[in-house]
Amino acid sequence: MNRCPTHPHDRARDVCRTCGRPFCESCLVYSYGRGKAPYCVECALVAAGTTPDPAWVAEYGVSA
Repeated sequence: MNRCPTHPHDRARDVCRTCGRPFCESCLVYSYGRGKAPYCVECALVAAGTTPDPAWVAEYGVSA
């Protein structure tokens, strides 16, 4: 099983519905409930029409 790119010590639980990258449970956003494919945080922010704060990007190493 793949590892989460944000938390490499955690196994990936699922893949993002948009970018297809694997993520752990902490990094997945189930916008439409657990019956639908999840987003990663980055793609969830983009889908919601927002962008992450630059400090958040620096801390977590992702960008929209």
